[in-house]
Amino acid sequence: MIFLGFLVGLGIGLSLWLGSMRQFNRRLAAIIDPLTSHTYGSALSPFSRLLRLTQQYERDLQAVVEEVENWKTILSNAPVGYLQVNASDQLYWLNQRAGELLNIPDALVENRQEHIPPLFLKVIRSLELDQLIHKVRRDQQRQQLDWLLHIPSRDDSETAQKIPLRAYGLPLAQGHVGLYVEDRQEANTLRAERDRWTSDVAHELKTPLTAIRLMAEALADQVDLPHRSRLERLLQEVLRLSDLVQDLLELSRITFNQSQSLQLERVDLPELIQKAWLSLEPLAQRNNLFLYYQGPNSLTIEADAKRLYRVFLNLMDNAIQYSPPDQPIIVQLSRQSSPPLADSAGSFPQSSPLLNQVYVDVIDSGFGFAEEAIPFLFQRFYRFDPSRARFSLPAPAPRQLAPILALESKIQPPQPQPLPSSSGSGLGLAIAQQIVVAHGGLICASNHPQTGGAWLQIQLPIP
Repeated sequence: MIFLGFLVGLGIGLSLWLGSMRQFNRRLAAIIDPLTSHTYGSALSPFSRLLRLTQQYERDLQAVVEEVENWKTILSNAPVGYLQVNASDQLYWLNQRAGELLNIPDALVENRQEHIPPLFLKVIRSLELDQLIHKVRRDQQRQQLDWLLHIPSRDDSETAQKIPLRAYGLPLAQGHVGLYVEDRQEANTLRAERDRWTSDVAHELKTPLTAIRLMAEALADQVDLPHRSRLERLLQEVLRLSDLVQDLLELSRITFNQSQSLQLERVDLPELIQKAWLSLEPLAQRNNLFLYYQGPNSLTIEADAKRLYRVFLNLMDNAIQYSPPDQPIIVQLSRQSSPPLADSAGSFPQSSPLLNQVYVDVIDSGFGFAEEAIPFLFQRFYRFDPSRARFSLPAPAPRQLAPILALESKIQPPQPQPLPSSSGSGLGLAIAQQIVVAHGGLICASNHPQTGGAWLQIQLPIP
């Protein structure tokens, strides 16, 4: 009797177990069918399919782990530095090359995967790089920075090192920022050698070009009238080459000497702007272009008047060339307290923000700048292509400007100057940039939000 009761209980228990298993299989099938029906079909039981799915997951996970390790190996042995900062501004990861470039202790590079990573600025004392990280995180766009990393000397007998570096920042998931860092010392050396070679060639060309020009001028009165036009064309080309050589020599003097080549004096900026415009006015009148000036009647700074005049001449000449007829060339002058602008490559200045700044804005109503020429704007020998829209730099968060209105200037114009020859050598903006930098300032380019034309901004410090 006891045995019969046991069998009955066993049967009831087996029935309940089989029922629960069928219910479990139905629920399991409902869960895994969307995941496995296209792979295993319905021939296998849900439990078998779950087992195979688990095995496949383990294989996929192992493949992902191996892929991650491969990428870590690639980054660890990359010829450029790479480091990553998390959302809390902690140094999340870096490779050996980044440690070498940024002068990070080897112990920290080897122990970079600690549970609590160190704060970025405690390891890499570079405010410029910290600013770049915050700008990338804020704008969620790739950014570039060129700067000098100052490495303090080990003792008083050694001078601090200044290493030129370039960093590319890119936004990552979860607020992380990745940074590629490369050494620019070799590139800077090659560029300096190229500039010196160009300067040497210009010096060598100056004397024979002068001789050819003098000879052509002497022959002008001795050549028959039918051939005189050819001689005049020859003389024009010689003058164009002489202007190019002179521009190269001027650019070399500014580049290699910078502030030592400046002859500082008290300069009234509104008067200098008006003087530059009067020199270009005959060219502007061909398309009925006119000047709108906004700013004070007098604003005096310490500057090299001759070279600053050249800057205004180049910028307004470009505005005249690319403005449609019957439009204004707008020049705005103001004195403000503001943080410095980014430079023409989108980089941040190395010094602390200057409180007193003079801003000169030259704005036209042309087609503006085109994105594809961003890297070439202030490069030597880059020439505008009139068959395409002009090029631009991303606007460096421009300051608030006064509304553009036609204001009468009360400046007493000086005597008109001769119209300068325009060689079109592609050196105008490069010379303007070097002159502004020699004065301790910055020059930027963008498209103006109101006119849609080119907007060139100059920022000059007031001591």
